[in-house]
Amino acid sequence: MIGVAPPPYDPAAPTTANTLPVGAPATVRAYTGELLRRHRRAFLLLVTVNTVAVIASMAGPYLLGGLVERVSDGARELHLGLTATFFVVALAVQALFVREVRLRGAMLGERMLADLREDFLVRSVGLPPGVLERAGTGDLLSRITTDIDRLGNAMREAVPQLAIGAVWVVLLLGGLVVTAPPLAPVVLIAVPLLVIGCRWYFRRAPSAYRSEAAGYAAVAAALAETVDAGRTVEAHRLDARRIELSEQRIREWTAWERYTLWLRSVLFPVINVTHVTVLASVLLIGGVFVLQGWIGVGQMTTAALIAQMLVDPVGLILRWYDELQVAQVSLARLVGVRDIEPDAGDGALSPEGRDVHADRVHFGYVEGVDVLRKVSLEVAPGTRLALVGPSGAGKSTLGRLLAGIYGPRDGRITLGGAELSRMSAERVRSHVALVNQEHHVFVGSLRDNLRLARTGATDAELWAAL
Repeated sequence: MIGVAPPPYDPAAPTTANTLPVGAPATVRAYTGELLRRHRRAFLLLVTVNTVAVIASMAGPYLLGGLVERVSDGARELHLGLTATFFVVALAVQALFVREVRLRGAMLGERMLADLREDFLVRSVGLPPGVLERAGTGDLLSRITTDIDRLGNAMREAVPQLAIGAVWVVLLLGGLVVTAPPLAPVVLIAVPLLVIGCRWYFRRAPSAYRSEAAGYAAVAAALAETVDAGRTVEAHRLDARRIELSEQRIREWTAWERYTLWLRSVLFPVINVTHVTVLASVLLIGGVFVLQGWIGVGQMTTAALIAQMLVDPVGLILRWYDELQVAQVSLARLVGVRDIEPDAGDGALSPEGRDVHADRVHFGYVEGVDVLRKVSLEVAPGTRLALVGPSGAGKSTLGRLLAGIYGPRDGRITLGGAELSRMSAERVRSHVALVNQEHHVFVGSLRDNLRLARTGATDAELWAAL
């Protein structure tokens, strides 16, 4: 039901059995700080350009307030031509620098997004063997597609716009203090309403968005697994069961979608009421101050216009901060791979020879349930071994053990006398290669596909590889 929260998200009990970790808040903050440090020059330039644009935007209220003040004092010479000239110049400067703000913000966002993509890719391919294998296709797929898409909008828009909005608010409040000091505290009247509404929203939003992202990953996992095992599903007549599972996960995901939409439907009216409260407070209290002679009518005019201008940056900050809640979840899912400790292993351990030996190996994917028991074999260098058996007998599992992706629960697997489970991941990869049946051939010649591994390979080298 809309307005009633679904069960709280529990990161320790994800929807799928095995998933990549979600980054801890400390990891997300550290990575965000690292990104900002990489692009600190571009970020400072963005803030500087935005400062000029905001100062130029305040020229209009200041000039209009001065004009109103002169009219109220009964001045005969209003200097309309000079005022209009200053206004046009300020408007031109504002337009020029606003363009620069948008351009610089988009460029900064794209560069940060490119860094994020590259960091995720580099970290993912460097994970210990078996981590991505255990995580499953759906979880990885949702991170490199949906999470990247969500982050794309945040990096291009939210981060630059939040910086712009924060500078905007600070400068407008500073302008209000300078032009009409008695009215500056009036804008604080609406702060309690805004704080209460935002605290209510942000207490619920992060966990809801995490659950929404986890729900989408569960949907992707169910669909990907069903498609990958389509023939098995048909052979065992599991189609009804798989459809029911997919529909159940879609229902859970859409329930979280509706809940986050309901949260936003409460927050946005609170923001609108806050805007009206600020402007009404300035006009009413400013009118009293004018009648008492504490400020001039020109000061009140300037203050009212600046208060009206506050509507845009405050709305901008809250709008993009809400967008950042979604992006923060996606960012946590992407940088979660940084919380996986690299497989150090024994860097000094190296095989001496090419003979493979497995001695009474036990292995299971689930604690207490072995799928391989007392498996022993020897493979001499230069020989080929074919494992034959029915589906589910453990052929692929044994292949993964021999490739060093998994380590046995009990027993030993050695290459050249060196135990694979004790070797570092890089050392294993330098000696063992696993070629599975999930391959992809790009459109083009066989030569083009082979040269993906080494672009400058000669035909003689290609024949040798084949």
